[in-house]
Amino acid sequence: MNTPYRPLVAMILILLPLILCISCLQEYEEPIIPPSQFTKAQREALGKEIKIAIAFNQQFVELPNIPPYDTSIYDYIQTLYNQVTNQMRLDRQSPSNNRWSSGRTWEITILQHPEKNIFVLPGGNLYLTTGLLRALESENELYYLLAFEATLMNEKFLFHKIINTFNTNMLSKIADGYSRRNEPSAADIVDIIDKLDFDNAQTREVDQLTTSLICRSSIMDPLGIARLSEINDNTWYWLDYRSNYPGRAEYIQRIIDRSTETCGDFTTNGNYSRLVLGML
Repeated sequence: MNTPYRPLVAMILILLPLILCISCLQEYEEPIIPPSQFTKAQREALGKEIKIAIAFNQQFVELPNIPPYDTSIYDYIQTLYNQVTNQMRLDRQSPSNNRWSSGRTWEITILQHPEKNIFVLPGGNLYLTTGLLRALESENELYYLLAFEATLMNEKFLFHKIINTFNTNMLSKIADGYSRRNEPSAADIVDIIDKLDFDNAQTREVDQLTTSLICRSSIMDPLGIARLSEINDNTWYWLDYRSNYPGRAEYIQRIIDRSTETCGDFTTNGNYSRLVLGML
């Protein structure tokens, strides 16, 4: 071999293993899971991991689910939430391989915090603050918020918001309880789950779906958001994160007026005052 070519051959021999190594890495790159293929079972598992992480987070202090709370506040709100989510949990219209687990309760948890907030986890478990519960006045106000959050979760608005920060592959690993050092974990989702911000267009769409859900599932007056939408209070986190757009009550009233569904007019029978406000 002529001497001038020796350096070139040597360089190729040095670079060849590196090229092959890069090729191998590319060949075995983990395929990205499309959001549409992230199943309801995975969303439930993800929600379970987040719920566990919340329990270990000292910023979230739960109101004890022991007497007298278990026979009043918890049972009362859980009953309303079960009513709101009944058709979702039955899940008869979804494909048989992608349905919510039958018989699993979508649990409510009350947090001891003065800020007024309510948020839902993937899979349907729900958190409310004592500050929010004290600020409400009637059963239909609470029912609206429960229905809104359930819709946000069931219709994937929540899931799509989460994958803006954590892609589906990361979420799949977290749902499986698998995480490596320097990779996101359920604790990282906890840091943002109560602060996810939805814009006006998203909130309007969820308001429309929520109004329909309330009319189908109850005799409640679906305008439970009316008084709340007029509140100007910087401790009302829910109104900030769910974009309290101008004319919200009027927009929902137009939805009701144009609806072919029969909507109720029930606001309260005193249960909210007795079983919630009277106990907090």
